[in-house]
Amino acid sequence: MYKNVVIKKALKESVFKIASLVNCVIPKDDRIILLYSSNKGIWSNLKSIKDYLLENRYDEKYRIICGIESYEYAEKDTNRVTYYTKLKSFLIFLRSRHVFYTSGQIPIKPSPMQIVIHLDHGSANFKKCGAMTNINNGDEFFFTYYLAPSKVYIPIVMKEYLCKENNVKICGEACTDVMFGNYEKYDLGNYSAIILWTPTFRQSDYYGYDDSEEELLPMFDEKKYEELNDKLKLYKFKLIVKLHPGQDLSKYNKLMYSNLEIYSDVEFRNRGYDLYSMMPQMDYMLADYSSTFLQFLLLDKPMAFVVPDLEEYSEKRGFVFESYRDYMPGEFITTREELYDVFEAWSHGADNHKEERRRVKNLIHRYQDGNNAKRALEISKISL
Repeated sequence: MYKNVVIKKALKESVFKIASLVNCVIPKDDRIILLYSSNKGIWSNLKSIKDYLLENRYDEKYRIICGIESYEYAEKDTNRVTYYTKLKSFLIFLRSRHVFYTSGQIPIKPSPMQIVIHLDHGSANFKKCGAMTNINNGDEFFFTYYLAPSKVYIPIVMKEYLCKENNVKICGEACTDVMFGNYEKYDLGNYSAIILWTPTFRQSDYYGYDDSEEELLPMFDEKKYEELNDKLKLYKFKLIVKLHPGQDLSKYNKLMYSNLEIYSDVEFRNRGYDLYSMMPQMDYMLADYSSTFLQFLLLDKPMAFVVPDLEEYSEKRGFVFESYRDYMPGEFITTREELYDVFEAWSHGADNHKEERRRVKNLIHRYQDGNNAKRALEISKISL
């Protein structure tokens, strides 16, 4: 991975610097929309943009092209969307007037004739990213606008990407739009409550670094899963664990219990689940440092934070907010016993952080109406 980082930085300073100059002189086609993700296909905010484009028949006016890592991630809408892998996507970029990124970017500077928008897979970040981290990937400012969920994030994005204030536009995350619309309802069984746990990655072979020595499920090795399941049965709770796409799965074994389901990112999607459609069906969330808890705030439901490695994570990776505890509206859990105490409280309907939760929600999210994909297209000057 280290060698890959060195190669990437070298390419940014050579081949792609020349490509940036070439990009400035190539005419742009206003009828081309490029949606680009460097891994895992079209997902998160980018998927919501694509869905909005197709639902509103923008494909009748525009040519919608998805740049993906591999054709295995191409979906079944190929009669309305064209899929290309990376090299062809780079060439399409040079002709596209409208470009949207989530995970990864094409390291070519936008032409004045383009509108290149960085959506990120979680623009409401909690952990440090980009230039705020100790990971030196070189220049990461390859967009016209970064869409941030509120003005709180303007100085953060400027530090992460070393861009200017006018490169940041306020727009909520398109992936959260489904929470306000007709989300798909899943048959999740008959339980007194359903809990979603979305632990961020601690170790990642994909990204090539570790942020913590905690287990796949913090506080639990595989031998303790049965104990966790027994506690869930006691309260008639169901716990769905959705692992981070970047998590190292070398120690992961697919195991299912009566009240506990653990999914890798691929398994979750193969099951037909969409995280943001699932969120409204959850009663509670177990969170940590993943941006998913900031998105879950829009539903105004109780959450708790499983953070046995809080100090370690803060030192190794760090958070975008200096007073980060003020942005975590829920109980802090550092032991299994504390987790079981939270289960007990939730079984009695406890919600001790309602006002705190709403305060953070209003700081993080300027828009809370489910119209973010529409706003993103307006910023890109895409219209019917």
